[in-house]
Amino acid sequence: MTHELDREITAAVALCRPDGTAAPEAIGWSRRPVHRCVVDRPWGRRKRWHYWAVVTPAEIVSLTVVDLDYAGAIVALWIELATGRTVRDATVRPRGWPGPWPEVADRGDLTLDHRGVAVELADAGTEARLHVRGPRLQLDVEVARPATLDTLGVAVARSPRRFAYSAKHVDLPARGAVTVDGARRPLDGWACLDWGRGVWPARSAWNWACGAGTVDGRRVGLNLGARWTDGGGATENAVIVDGHLTKLAQHVDFAWDRRDPRRPWRLRGDGVDVTLTPDHVEATPAWLRPLGDLRVAFGRFAGHVGDVRVDGVQGWAEELHAIW
Repeated sequence: MTHELDREITAAVALCRPDGTAAPEAIGWSRRPVHRCVVDRPWGRRKRWHYWAVVTPAEIVSLTVVDLDYAGAIVALWIELATGRTVRDATVRPRGWPGPWPEVADRGDLTLDHRGVAVELADAGTEARLHVRGPRLQLDVEVARPATLDTLGVAVARSPRRFAYSAKHVDLPARGAVTVDGARRPLDGWACLDWGRGVWPARSAWNWACGAGTVDGRRVGLNLGARWTDGGGATENAVIVDGHLTKLAQHVDFAWDRRDPRRPWRLRGDGVDVTLTPDHVEATPAWLRPLGDLRVAFGRFAGHVGDVRVDGVQGWAEELHAIW
């Protein structure tokens, strides 16, 4: 059933009002980054993050930068899929990051540096550049933003003072290099951006699945989620075929074996029947678990979303429980 707030927004809109409450006209979804997200209050409950992942058949590189007001973090991760080898550089900065963050999801610069881990993000709307410098990982990637490629933005509100916006930009062409323990490796694949702003409750949970690949001669991107939007408005479920996004109003359930997340993950909903078979599973490092417990399974999807086959699409599915 279509939620009454699962509506498409096509014009520029502010996520919240000057008094810090959610703007009702902002609640819904968009296929372009039209939401302007300036969240000034209340201190301690605001959440800001950028998650970039670069995916190739051989490896996955991800970068997470987050600001929770009381703490900020950078986590850069490289995964070699054939061997399961991982390398991570990370740092946590007490009392968050100083300075402004970008207000829209497809443009703006961000520079962070703490205890030997430095990040420079430059997004001009037509392309983005990612630079990371850490003790073990260095990343230099250029990401294209084709004008013909739809993205997915979703704004939800659980109450006037608890609201959030998330942008999922899937299947962006990406090229560059990653240096792992001094060895430089070329990257040529696709990238995903998960960009978020909002005022969240102290306890949160979500599921998310994302993937991209070529199926039957068509380029297919996939974004499915659960629980993050429950009770707040629009779902974040969509499939993108050759750049055109089809939004799904139906909810999707994630089922996986918590004792062994290496077993297949099953995603089911009205018109959605998808299975992810993991090649590799990551869990939150113990030192970060006070902020959240995350399980991510990387692998390939099979099944369908509506009448779109997703067999062989590469990506991931995850579950997070956060206390923040």
